[in-house]
Amino acid sequence: MSTRAARSSPNRPQSHGPDSGGPESGGTISRGAPRTLVDIFADVTAEHAGSPALTADGVTYSYECLSLWSQAISRRLRSSGVRRGDRVALRLPAGAEAIAAILGILRMGAAYVPLEVRNPSARNRFILEDSRAAAFIGDPDGCPVGGMPVLGAAEVTSLKDARQPPTDEETPDPGDTAYVIYTSGTTGQPKGVPIHHGAVHALLAGAARRFSFSAADSWLLFHSIAFDFSVWEIWGPLSTGGRLVVLPVGTARSAQESLRFLEEHGVTILNQTPTAFAELSAAALDAGVDLPLLRYVIFDGEKLTPGAVRPWAKRFGLQRPILVNMYGITETTVHTTFHEVTSADLASDESVIGLPLPGFTFRIVDPETRENAGPGERGELWLAGPQLSQGYVNRPELNAEHFVETPAPDGGATIRYYRTGDIVSLAPGGDLIFHGRADLQVKLRGHRIELGDIESALESHEQIAHAVVWVREFGPGDERLVCAYVPVTAETVIDARVLRRHAGNQLPTYMCPVGYQPIGRLPRTTNGKTDRAEAARLWEEERKRSR
Repeated sequence: MSTRAARSSPNRPQSHGPDSGGPESGGTISRGAPRTLVDIFADVTAEHAGSPALTADGVTYSYECLSLWSQAISRRLRSSGVRRGDRVALRLPAGAEAIAAILGILRMGAAYVPLEVRNPSARNRFILEDSRAAAFIGDPDGCPVGGMPVLGAAEVTSLKDARQPPTDEETPDPGDTAYVIYTSGTTGQPKGVPIHHGAVHALLAGAARRFSFSAADSWLLFHSIAFDFSVWEIWGPLSTGGRLVVLPVGTARSAQESLRFLEEHGVTILNQTPTAFAELSAAALDAGVDLPLLRYVIFDGEKLTPGAVRPWAKRFGLQRPILVNMYGITETTVHTTFHEVTSADLASDESVIGLPLPGFTFRIVDPETRENAGPGERGELWLAGPQLSQGYVNRPELNAEHFVETPAPDGGATIRYYRTGDIVSLAPGGDLIFHGRADLQVKLRGHRIELGDIESALESHEQIAHAVVWVREFGPGDERLVCAYVPVTAETVIDARVLRRHAGNQLPTYMCPVGYQPIGRLPRTTNGKTDRAEAARLWEEERKRSR
């Protein structure tokens, strides 16, 4: 049910009006003045005090219990000297303690800085120092905590049973930072992205006009709390009176175990990167598993190609669960666009991401001229709206590069845009088409090449589940395109000549890889995205082995 926005020109900054959305969701989220996550959670708790809010490690906690637990954590932090506006490092695996700690940090006006427990200690040390955290929750694991207060996991757990009368709390404002998530980008050096309460409220309010979430829903927390997809997974249920179900780390490593967990816990809302979903989908189809309670599967984190969901759609259809492709960036608060996958999408090879959520405006900009790209032309997506970050931590040069102000079309006040670095075009019907990252564009023998276009062409082959393409140096001055691919089944054998013909039928010669190597699995980062560097390493290993 992709919504089309009327426009006088294809690149006119746009946003959806109040009459263009889908059904209103349950809960307390609505458009209007920005609100804090603390206020949202308090309102939901007042309405659903005895209802299940969280299930983790076989234990279910009510909203009232989770609220009291977070109050105790907040008091403990305050007694340690933490104040409103401070940042608190959080290194805990996804679980009840982590959720209670997040709520405790937020309710006292501080911001949480999640550290991935599987990160190298050097990376976490950098994040801790760069964020200038005032306190630490969890296991420091070599991080230089110095004289700052540290709350270990055991102490967080012990506060669950604390019962003290409420005290006056200094609560945050919508403009206060709620969290700082560090993302590497193309340079590999982590950069902190602070997101304020009002930005998350804008996300939830915009999504409420596109989805029919309710207090009856159970959401799966699949991702690390250091990945911004988790913000959506946590606050989707906690803002609507639903239940958050935490997937155990060990279970997440197995698609078959994950399927069983979804069935056992009656999960209705599932959020996945396309890479992670491909494994889950294959396991479901192989085992003949049906998931009748699942209402939505929501994609984000990387490009969704139609080939990745065709087998699932053939088995389950598109009505239940509904498949939704959402495009988003950490700097624009998790999700930016909404598009319900249709049968027309499955008949093409385009990655349709729809149109931005209410409140956003956008431009598609020619990267060389800085002018709006023409109808159907590709350009960089620029976004503006209430979900934008206030800027990177300690990185003024990146702020100047990525956050830009331009005059409004009507000559009024300037508009602050975020340059996404993503290449899109506008389809004749009004939807945005995602083509890939600008930094995945390479220049080879004078030709500008989008690696994502080659990967999409190869994945349209019925026997290929995934493809990763890059430029490999075979010798000084000898650079050529190569491809690592994952067959649809472990037993599938594809002759390289068949793939060359397939590529040649869809792509110009200069875009056709010269080498094709099957790999047993598509490697993923801790965030569930394709690990391109690891795919290249596996390609080299398999190439040597097959000689």
